[in-house]
Amino acid sequence: MAEVRGAHLVGSAPVSKPDELFTLVRDHLASHLRRVPDGEVGERDTWIAWQFPKLAQCPQLETKSVNSAYLGREIPQHEMIDGAGPLELVDLGYADAALASWERFDAAQRAGTLPERVRFMVGLPSPLGVVTIYVAPNSRPAVLEAWTAAMEAQLQRILDGIPSVRLAIQWEVCIEFGILEGLWTYQDTDNGGAAAREGIAQHIVHLGNLVPADVEMGYHLCYGDAGHQHFVEPSDTGHLAWAAQTLLEQVNRRIDWIHLPVPKQRDDDAYFEALGAVEFPDETELYLGLVHVTGGEEGTRRRIATASRHVSRFGLATECGFGRRPLSQIPTLLDQHAALSEPWPP
Repeated sequence: MAEVRGAHLVGSAPVSKPDELFTLVRDHLASHLRRVPDGEVGERDTWIAWQFPKLAQCPQLETKSVNSAYLGREIPQHEMIDGAGPLELVDLGYADAALASWERFDAAQRAGTLPERVRFMVGLPSPLGVVTIYVAPNSRPAVLEAWTAAMEAQLQRILDGIPSVRLAIQWEVCIEFGILEGLWTYQDTDNGGAAAREGIAQHIVHLGNLVPADVEMGYHLCYGDAGHQHFVEPSDTGHLAWAAQTLLEQVNRRIDWIHLPVPKQRDDDAYFEALGAVEFPDETELYLGLVHVTGGEEGTRRRIATASRHVSRFGLATECGFGRRPLSQIPTLLDQHAALSEPWPP
């Protein structure tokens, strides 16, 4: 059996303020965590949806009838107005949210609600993911350049406002796997081909290299969780393993953790086989989304047993955040993490 140690909270939680999540962590899982998010409260509770109206405020963009299908839903997209000039994006809002939650995190540590050893984790979406969903293909290159620069500015404000030794940055890479699966196009070219792989690799590696070495940094790799569904069911960990190996080889700083999903029905060796070929260094924690409401502890134990035949050490997580679950389920989910993994040393 593999060493199963530690747990990871991806980000979202069905709480109205960060303090509620901090209290849940204290009561159920604190000894198993190395970093704690704020629950993605307020308008951030549906991941990147709050960025659609921010893009709509850009005077150089207009909403067109071009649509992006996501689990059968049609999502309108923005398109550049001909001859409109350089993009003028409004403030994305991530830095303001992080700095406000940091104050609550700092207060929770000073009050003893959270242990001093855990860091404050800020989750930030990949710009390529946001642009792929909300921008028409022919306008993506220009908008991606502008939105990436805007996100870099948000990151810098976070780095300037939170002590580096108490901060962790998580890059959330999701829609990229839809491109690799052929669901969406990469920029305005192919979907899932060599150009897409190369472009995705360059983009996600660039994000990791933005974070200074004294700040912890990791990646959440995801296949979506709208309505507790993936945008496409992964046949195995092939694309996830490729992304993890690419990041480990090309990011020029330490990667502190990588998290990836395990569908609730996948307790078979075929799903995990590709992941077993990835070489995770000792400094990188691997977290597998093995914990599900469906099947309870018995189902999670089956998935742990199969994963153990392919990976020698990992921690536990859910597939994605649990912000779209009822609050009543959260203590049981946290307890499942604690019951099936070993805590970190004090």
